[in-house]
Amino acid sequence: MASYKKLKSGWQYRVSYKDENGRYKTKSKNGFRTKGEAQAEAESIEKLLRDGYVIDGDETYADYMQNWYETFKKDVHSINNNADIELSIKWVKTYFKNALLKDITREKYQNFVNWYGKNRSTASVRKIHVYASGCLEDAFNQGHIPRNPVWKISVKGTVPAKQDNEKFLNYGDSQKLIKEVKRGLKTEWHSRYMILIALATGMRFSEILALNWDDINLEDGTINVDKSFDYRKKHEFSTTKTVSSVRMIPIDRETIKLLKNFKEYNNKKYQNNLFVEETERGYRHVSNSAVNKALHNACERVNIKKINFHSLRHTHCSLLIYSNINIKYISQRLGHSSTDITYRIYGHIIEEMEQKETDKVRVFLEELSNAK
Repeated sequence: MASYKKLKSGWQYRVSYKDENGRYKTKSKNGFRTKGEAQAEAESIEKLLRDGYVIDGDETYADYMQNWYETFKKDVHSINNNADIELSIKWVKTYFKNALLKDITREKYQNFVNWYGKNRSTASVRKIHVYASGCLEDAFNQGHIPRNPVWKISVKGTVPAKQDNEKFLNYGDSQKLIKEVKRGLKTEWHSRYMILIALATGMRFSEILALNWDDINLEDGTINVDKSFDYRKKHEFSTTKTVSSVRMIPIDRETIKLLKNFKEYNNKKYQNNLFVEETERGYRHVSNSAVNKALHNACERVNIKKINFHSLRHTHCSLLIYSNINIKYISQRLGHSSTDITYRIYGHIIEEMEQKETDKVRVFLEELSNAK
């Protein structure tokens, strides 16, 4: 029920209502030029109340997102996914500070995205936006805010994305790298074996690090991927990145031969784990920095562009696409939940291959039409 009063500052409305716990509360605002303006806003508030919206929340956006994460998102997928959401929360706290959830407008949120996008790529901005906006969309759907502040938000960074050809090696350079990594290969060189496995399977670093010998069937020539290793924070085994990342990967004869040689040494010293090294403090998994250093050095020695370990996954996929391997098979081999993800990441290569197929069809039809 709304009441109105004329003050020195203008017309005021006061709406009385019961909150979700049955307690009586009021919401008021003054400074309206006419009573009609006050009535119009009061009526909109009353409609929101009838529709079940919560209008009296004094929770900050950052606190709401933290609770949203801990209640609905934490540990639902992988540790890496937890880290991605926690990073988004960090930037929401940094930018919005003590701003109330109910006060977040579309303009304020767009300013946040623009601010974060300075000196960053669009992909980096999108990674933060997907969780910061998802939290607000849930708040809107649950009636905690009356409007969706992330509707039609423009997500764009100011730093150009890496060129596609910088993310992977071509066939010739891949051969050079493999030959160099194998040159004088010793069974204690864990980093080199990880590089070769990544090129042969497209597995993620965390997936390779989690491998034990029970996961590898050298007779059938398969690797079972059903876990990962959190090398960034907790340094413990975890689930795979997504449910679809659990998969069985067939491997080639040369990779089987390499793994057999590696097992003869590795099995005696490290029991069931593949990539654990002995240090002064005991055994520990191989570090990401050590493997990337070995990869950079190998690239430098054969005079090809330096790539990071994840680029080996991109290289594996791109070589399969250029070899005309079925895209559905590639998607499953990489552990993507659908071919849509594979198309989104590797669409530029697929389009190039489709253009080559179009050219082949044209030549074929021309030959057919000109047959004598």
